[in-house]
Amino acid sequence: MKYFPFFMELSKQSVLLIGGGEVAERKLDLLLKANASVTIVSPEFTSYIEELFVNKNINPIKDYYNIKYLTSSSFAFVIAATNDESLNEQVAKDANDNKILVNVVDKPKICDFIFPSILERGPITVAVSTGGSSPVLARMLRTKLETMIPGAYGRLAKIVSENRIPVRKKLVNSKSNGIFWEQMLNGKFLELVLSGQDEEAVKFLNIEIDNFDEQKKGEGEVYLVGAGPGDPDLLTFRALRLMQQADV
Repeated sequence: MKYFPFFMELSKQSVLLIGGGEVAERKLDLLLKANASVTIVSPEFTSYIEELFVNKNINPIKDYYNIKYLTSSSFAFVIAATNDESLNEQVAKDANDNKILVNVVDKPKICDFIFPSILERGPITVAVSTGGSSPVLARMLRTKLETMIPGAYGRLAKIVSENRIPVRKKLVNSKSNGIFWEQMLNGKFLELVLSGQDEEAVKFLNIEIDNFDEQKKGEGEVYLVGAGPGDPDLLTFRALRLMQQADV
């Protein structure tokens, strides 16, 4: 494993972004989504970036890059996102000299860290990386995951989060708690949420908490899955998910 994967809390961190073009736009969007405080330096900015200046987390500096901007504050890391390769390399050198982590867009060899291809479903974040060897492949893999993890999983994560404490109060044993959630996330509760019946799902959850017995096997369900003339390519995503969950 060439790169160590981890998620970083940025809401109390400052980041320096060098660049004001389309590449910088994408990085700025990600940083703001993570609630980072961003100092962005460029002699020119796209209209999209300028529209974001109303965000209190942005400190725009309309100027050419100068090392003084890199050393003026304690930045968690620096991103060089200009269309000038020599400038990006200079930013990387200055960051290294000052022991600040740096990312240079599309230049993994001079990066201390790289950005993965990201899939978001509410509080769920899935990051896919090929270690910089093929960003296109990473995007293709993310696209495949998008079909396997529908948007409803974001709602599912939110509902589970909202009910973790009530469940823990009734099922104080960590083993029982774990068994309970495994049953919920592999049965009727899951299907209710994925089909948009959130209120019914929560009602079912509360009933199951009161009746939970870890020694008792859950009530079995049988699903009939059809694929037309038998071509597996005709299976729906729901049918595939049910087949993957089935014991037999």
